[in-house]
Amino acid sequence: MKKISAIVVNWNGKEVLSGCLRSLLNQDYEDVEILVVDNGSEDGSQALVKKEFPSVKLVENEANLGFGPAVNKGFEKAEGDCFIFLNNDLALQPDCLRQLAKLLDSDPTVGAAIPKILYYSLSEKNVPKEPARINSYGVLINYTGIACPNLINQFDQPDLPLTESACGGIFMLPREVYEKVGGFDDDLFLYHEDHDLSWRIRMMGWKLMVVPDSVCYHHYNFNKGVLKFYRSEKNRLHILLKNFECKTLCLIAPAIVLVEMSQIVHALFHGWFFLKLKSYWEIAAQSIKISRKRRQIQFTRKVTDKEIVRLHQDIIAVTELKNPLVDYFLNPILKLYWICIRGLI
Repeated sequence: MKKISAIVVNWNGKEVLSGCLRSLLNQDYEDVEILVVDNGSEDGSQALVKKEFPSVKLVENEANLGFGPAVNKGFEKAEGDCFIFLNNDLALQPDCLRQLAKLLDSDPTVGAAIPKILYYSLSEKNVPKEPARINSYGVLINYTGIACPNLINQFDQPDLPLTESACGGIFMLPREVYEKVGGFDDDLFLYHEDHDLSWRIRMMGWKLMVVPDSVCYHHYNFNKGVLKFYRSEKNRLHILLKNFECKTLCLIAPAIVLVEMSQIVHALFHGWFFLKLKSYWEIAAQSIKISRKRRQIQFTRKVTDKEIVRLHQDIIAVTELKNPLVDYFLNPILKLYWICIRGLI
């Protein structure tokens, strides 16, 4: 039996961390190593782990490194044959890890196995309320890089199929994949770091599959603060510039410009206009570094963008931010333009 290393990133999440760790300790898979990578919490999280979960390995960072860099610290310490990284506000069903490992063992073309994530909603008897709603079933990616959880807010169905996804918010990957692809990009502090890693796994020829029988519950709270918009949009541009082939970037450039104009309007009306300008400056300042990473990625990739965009969406779908201008102006243009250029990629 292969050993699984579960890496939980924590930052001031004492209230939810216990539930996550207990669900990992209750897995029906025998060989599970649990690591908590703490990003300088000030709420007593470290003491909680040491006192109540002595079997859990604790990696303590002095400051908040961000999600991806913290997971990388866990990768360095992990001893498993497979790795799964988790937010501290997830609770796993007892067979969650076993179902993911089963797929990875049975299909070598799969580089990452993704659980179905449902909203965490328990009754007083500590059982899921019915009917459950889906938080994500893989992640949809628009060709301009904007991401949205698949099937978000829809009612869970017992007969969902094994599904290929362009991205996984969390997933299990074999050590072999990690060693060939590398971990998260340390320059992506928060947001789109999972998209970037998923993209690089696909560029090396592996698939990402969502496993319907592997279930997590998420204490989800959508954050639409200005820092989220700023970090997410900056990182979206970062990974587009890093991962797409030159030809593809040229073809989608008009669509990216249109989306950026829309983002600027949004920033003006929602209080993050200067942060948006700051993100452009920071991307420009990182241009040499991005170019170096880009050369390495393009040199080692095994599949072309034609395969990558096979799973990309032609419209933008962000459920929490419904806007008539997106639905009736931006999306029709993006859809029509995608029809025009997709065959050229």
